[in-house]
Formats: sequence, C-alpha cells, structure tokens
Amino acid sequence: MAYLWLILSGACSVAASVALKAAGAAQAAPLTTQALPYLAAVGAYGLGFGFYALALRHLDLTLAYPLMVACAIAGVFLYGLVSGTESITAMRMAGAAFIAVGVFLISK
Repeated sequence: MAYLWLILSGACSVAASVALKAAGAAQAAPLTTQALPYLAAVGAYGLGFGFYALALRHLDLTLAYPLMVACAIAGVFLYGLVSGTESITAMRMAGAAFIAVGVFLISK
C-alpha cells in the first residue's frame, strides 16, 4: 500500500505542476480566473503531502523520496507527450532514463 501512496503523491505533484503551468498561461484572464489554477496547485500539493506522509510510515526516506520524484518525472513526461505542449528531446529522455536507473539502484 505504501507504494500506492507514493504513486498518488507523485501524481499530485504532476497535477500541481500542470496547474501552475496553466496559471502562468492565464495571465490575461480576470483575477478570479487566474486564482483558480493556483488554488488547484496548492490543493494538489497538500493532498500529495498527505499521501507522501502515509508512505513514509512504511518506507525508508532514502527509498521513498527518489521513488516519488521518479513517479512525478514520469508523469510530467507523460503530460508532455499527451498534451504536445512540451518538447521531449533525446537529451531529456536520456536524463529521465538516468534518473530511472538511479532510482532502481537505490531501491536494491
């Protein structure tokens, strides 16, 4: 169950990042409309914090944090691929692969 909490925490981090990206794009919108993505980001970060705290009850910090960050990185890459608004270059993919290898090595 702890790994599920980590995945959910990473997903919340991705959702918050996407909301912040949307907030930056909504600069010409009315002030109340601009505030909504920021509020969504704060809520997502808060929810992710709760999931992460649940995961830490059962996992070592040196394992939990890299796994959670790896989930977030994978989610951001997935968002970039699906939305088409982010450039996914070979260099970025290589960097993500190195992170994945590092997380795998830490988990052993």
